Amino acid sequence: MNGVKDCYSLWLDRLRRAGVESAGFELDLLLETVCSISKKERLLSPKQALTPEQTEQMERLLSRREAGEPLQYLLGWWEFYGRCFRVGPGVLIPRPDTERLVEWALEELERVPSPKVADLCAGSGCIGLTVACERPDAQVFLLEVSPQAAAYCDENRKIWAPGCTLFQTDVLKGTQGLTGLDAVLSNPPYIPSADLSSLGREVKHEPQLALDGAADGLCFYREIPPLWKDALKPGGLLAFEIGFDQAQAVCALLENAGLEKIRVEKDYGGNNRVALARKPLR
Repeated sequence: MNGVKDCYSLWLDRLRRAGVESAGFELDLLLETVCSISKKERLLSPKQALTPEQTEQMERLLSRREAGEPLQYLLGWWEFYGRCFRVGPGVLIPRPDTERLVEWALEELERVPSPKVADLCAGSGCIGLTVACERPDAQVFLLEVSPQAAAYCDENRKIWAPGCTLFQTDVLKGTQGLTGLDAVLSNPPYIPSADLSSLGREVKHEPQLALDGAADGLCFYREIPPLWKDALKPGGLLAFEIGFDQAQAVCALLENAGLEKIRVEKDYGGNNRVALARKPLR
């Protein structure tokens, strides 16, 4: 048996030496997830003992974190829009910036009864499933090409919105026969291929398939609008998450695809983050 206070001090030092900036925050989350010991309980009962099994599991996870694996993969979950989504190696980690895409989509769909919505490059499903949770009357389709990511997406679908439909498919090769959509939403890969090598060590553990937007980072913004415009209703919404420096290029591609009412909205850091456009009514 090992006391939680002594273990905590040793583990905290390990994380700090490994360059983990929020070492205390991360360690508290790991303790709560693995050992069911909250920060409050740790402080109130510092002599509380950890079992050998708990200690061994914590040691394994800390070794993975020291090697740069993201905290979210160690926990097996991450919060998005107030809900916990299952994540792990092979799926993109949900990020707060993506919540802005959901917020704008919900606002745009506010007056649309029983909307039909497709989430392209769905990953964990956090975008489409959040829309489904916030709009229980919505019919939501989740499309993801990666088998690993699709497995997490299906787990999350079963937890949060089992009525949603999941397709494991390449969204650049077809629309799965979907028609009459009120909205097509996507957080596609948008990092230029040459920039992948300069990403932080944690991000490098995430799937390249979910990050690599080809040479200029614009592959999916170039291919999705002309293909998926036909799946939208007249007046239907197409909304993308975009890189902070991609607004002008993405807007031009949306215009070239024949979409209108194009605009860009910012994230909470003041960066361009969401591009929205509409299919013409005629």
